[in-house]
Amino acid sequence: MTITYFKDRLDEHWPVWAAITLRLMSRLVRTKTVGVEQTTKGPCGIAHWHGDELALIPRFGHIGPTILVSHSKDGAIMAKGATALGYGVTRGSSTRGAVGGLLALIKAVRKGHAVVLAVDGPQGPRGVCKPGIVRVVQKSGVPLYPVGVAGSNRFVFKKSWNRAYLPLPFSRQVVWVDKPLYFPKKIDNSIIPEYCRRVERAIRAAQKKAEALLQWPHSNP
Repeated sequence: MTITYFKDRLDEHWPVWAAITLRLMSRLVRTKTVGVEQTTKGPCGIAHWHGDELALIPRFGHIGPTILVSHSKDGAIMAKGATALGYGVTRGSSTRGAVGGLLALIKAVRKGHAVVLAVDGPQGPRGVCKPGIVRVVQKSGVPLYPVGVAGSNRFVFKKSWNRAYLPLPFSRQVVWVDKPLYFPKKIDNSIIPEYCRRVERAIRAAQKKAEALLQWPHSNP
């Protein structure tokens, strides 16, 4: 056996080990999840900001949702880890393979699955919703649930464009799944930017609710 063999084996399996470690670490975070039961009532879209992935991905795997992952090398790593946590994966992005990726998400929704998408990706700017998630739920006729996250202690990866973070063990966290947004199936394309602004406002509102609950002394997350 050569060094190359062991390297290939490590490259193949470490994303799965990392995903399992993340799931175990998440159990050490005192998390209160509000409204997630809404997402189990049928196909839907779930919208969040880039950077919240490590906080959220251990929390939704039990509903078997589908996520969109880029064609990049980092995307391949994330796809392996997400699959280990119970997610379905389709490859694509808003810059390359976008049409195929979004069509795959629409297909997943029509098969009865929830789909989860970081709406301000894959390259930002942070907090600016791209049209993809609106197109998915609008074409599918399903609700879109905005998700906000608040945490008491986290490690921030400062060199990442999206300020990705890892909730630290024994910290407190609130995940707030807010009331759904609905978009008509037949719309003028000129209205899409306004719908994107609605999604942005809804995620920010969900985040503020999560922050308020985290700070409330009797919330006990």
